Order: sequence, then C-alpha cells, then structure tokens
Amino acid sequence: MITMESLLVEAEHKNLWLHCAYQDLWFSPEQLRRHQAEGRFRWGPVNWRLRQPHERLQQAEARLRAAQQQVDRIKGELHG
Repeated sequence: MITMESLLVEAEHKNLWLHCAYQDLWFSPEQLRRHQAEGRFRWGPVNWRLRQPHERLQQAEARLRAAQQQVDRIKGELHG
C-alpha cells in the first residue's frame, strides 16, 4: 500500500513534485511536508500524482500566452 510518506520519499529521490488535479495544486516534497505539518493538505496519496516540476512552468507559460492573445484581441476590438 502506498502511503503519503512513501510518495514523498519517492518524489524526493526522483526530484519530482506533487500535483493535485482537483485544485491544480503543485508542491515540492519539502513544501508539502511543511503544509501537512501545519495541518493543511493532509489528503491521502490517491489525491496526488508525481510530476516533473518543469511541467508547472510550462502550464503557467501557456496561460500567459493565452492571456496575452486575449489582451491583443480586446485591443483590436477597441481600436477597430
């Protein structure tokens, strides 16, 4: 059976981060340990997936490009 501790250890050894798709939350193992020690995000391992940390950056960059395209469309509509 996979436990949160074994998942965190695996993430540390493989230099991966933990992602919760439900709220699109990303944490390094260190960050999640700290939050859980404070009583936050104490969900079971079924709620977390190990992912490459650079995927988070790629997602943010994609959202940035989409937002810039929307700004450009709105500017075009305003200046007709």
